Amino acid sequence: MDPKLRRVYSRCIREVVRGLLPDLVNGLYDYLMIDLASITYGLKDPRAFLANVRLAIDYGYLKPSIIFVIDYSRPEHKAVAESRVRWLRELGLAFILAEDEPAEIRAARECLKRGRCIVLSRDYDPLTVINEMIQPIKVSDRAWPVRRVAIARDCLARRQSPY
Repeated sequence: MDPKLRRVYSRCIREVVRGLLPDLVNGLYDYLMIDLASITYGLKDPRAFLANVRLAIDYGYLKPSIIFVIDYSRPEHKAVAESRVRWLRELGLAFILAEDEPAEIRAARECLKRGRCIVLSRDYDPLTVINEMIQPIKVSDRAWPVRRVAIARDCLARRQSPY
């Protein structure tokens, strides 16, 4: 997202609720689209994060269908994506390759196709497509404190107006 647009969006979001990821998605959403690169950025061991997601699914801790979206649109993404795809396959986790657009935008567009769906990403970009998303407060291998945020479209209109 363009830095100027990011500033506008950051001023127009409001926090709806915060808590642990399962508390914010179980029973409310059928699908959770995860922007993999965004969420695992900065983790020492992204594979451990994925293994913990698998365990959370297996033990009923995370109930929505989880689909990871992987950046695959540029050559620099493809090298990293191949190892992530291998991990996801080994762990039996669902994924989609975002070949023609950024992963966070692809995740939001996929949500529009599905009922009761939300995106988990650090970026504000999904809010250009959908009205609510989940952002991590702190990402670690095991604990997932997050916040659900919504975009105020009227605020965006005022801030983007040339007048």
